This record gives sequence, C-alpha cells and structure tokens, in this order.
Amino acid sequence: MGNYDFIINSYTGVPLDTAGRLTRSFLQRHGAGLEDLLRRFPALQGATFRAAIEKCLVPGASTGELRNALDAACETLLSLREEDFRPLPVDAGGRTDVDAGLRWYAARFRDLAKAAQRM
Repeated sequence: MGNYDFIINSYTGVPLDTAGRLTRSFLQRHGAGLEDLLRRFPALQGATFRAAIEKCLVPGASTGELRNALDAACETLLSLREEDFRPLPVDAGGRTDVDAGLRWYAARFRDLAKAAQRM
C-alpha cells in the first residue's frame, strides 16, 4: 500500500480533493480532443476555456468553485450547438458530427459537476 495523505470529509466520507482529481484526470485523458473540437469555433479559445476550469483545481480552491466552473463549461458547450463552426482539414470529405461531440463533453462536465456537488 502507498502512503496517502487524504483529508476525509467527515460528512460524506470522501477525500476532499476527489472532485479535483477526477476533473484533472478527465482533462488529461480528453483535453486534447476537447481542444480539437473547440478549434472549429473561432470565437472560443480552447486554452482559455480549459484555463477557466484549471484555475479551480489549484490548492485552496473550493469544490463549489469547481462545480460552478464545470456547470459554466457545460452551458458554454451546449450554447455552441447553435453557432456556425469552421470545418477543419481533417473534416474534408466526411460528415462531421460536431453536435455529438459538444453534447458528449457537456455531459461529462455535468457529471463531474454533480460529483463535485456531492463531495
């Protein structure tokens, strides 16, 4: 077994940084795909979008702040469904399903926000 320094929330029984760890893990695994998707929308900068979430992952940030940032990210992605997008060269010759990508990422951010609310 490893040496773990978890501070347990006495109300929920869950380590306090669990929401942050889940969000960091998600961004590490899927952040590049999200940025690729966001490159189709010139009005929204992927790095700025991601930075708004990551600023809530620093030590001392509250779980409530993270939840709010994840909810805002979800709403932003869903609002992009109404926007025109710029196809990328990789999209040439194929039907892009940008809407499905936006909904998938929005759903994951909503899931993470719900998890943060419960922690």
